[in-house]
Amino acid sequence: MDYKIDLHVHSNTNVHAFSTIKENADYAAETGMKVIAITNHGPALEDTPHWWQLINIRIVPDYINGVRILKGVEANIVGENGELDINQKIYEQMEIILAGFHGNHLYPKNQDREKNTRTVINLMKSQKADIIVHLGNPEFPIDYREVAKTAKEYNIALELNNSSLGGTRIGSEKTCRELAKYAKEFGCYLCINTDSHYCAQIGHTPLAGEIAEEISYPEELILNSSEEVLYKFLEMRKSLRPEKIEDKYIETYFPAGKKGNKVD
Repeated sequence: MDYKIDLHVHSNTNVHAFSTIKENADYAAETGMKVIAITNHGPALEDTPHWWQLINIRIVPDYINGVRILKGVEANIVGENGELDINQKIYEQMEIILAGFHGNHLYPKNQDREKNTRTVINLMKSQKADIIVHLGNPEFPIDYREVAKTAKEYNIALELNNSSLGGTRIGSEKTCRELAKYAKEFGCYLCINTDSHYCAQIGHTPLAGEIAEEISYPEELILNSSEEVLYKFLEMRKSLRPEKIEDKYIETYFPAGKKGNKVD
């Protein structure tokens, strides 16, 4: 099935994406979507503009053509303690925070399963991210059982990424099935997203949805299943997030000496 909620959508703020926020919203409205989250990349990726652009998403209306537009970010994991590449101002603005590995220069692709697992678990324990994305990527192997167990304990959602299954991250089908299996075993929140980089992809999740359907994943644990499930989850996550984000890599992206970049 295709869900009417999609929580991982990029706009052409990231130059490897091809639709504006308005084009994304218009397509979502045409196809009966209820909620989309605009989640452009954090500043560790080369195609992300100045961080001011990320926080200025606040000017976008909450609804466009009847579609709820959640303001979010897809932060990059940049350290083994689960550090992210966003500062306090970005952190405070976002209604939803996604985080994942992207193979950037601060967390390069590797086959160290123990290290990657430890990194994800440290991030979950910090409570700074609401959803951990595309964990099925075989370029960053992890212990799915331990990650699912921790996700349940800390009320973090795990993503099944339809784009990964469609060929952007070769070899993800086996790992995504393993992730889904353990997520169901522990009763984790699951999120079935497109990772859209073009408006016509929004809401279409046949590959990821099929994995969830095959194992009869409980709908009350799928964030995309209803607005009620989603908003209840986001309210819970809001209460669990720490007030301050104090990551050691902040100065790499937000030099203290540059006017307007002070993290406070």
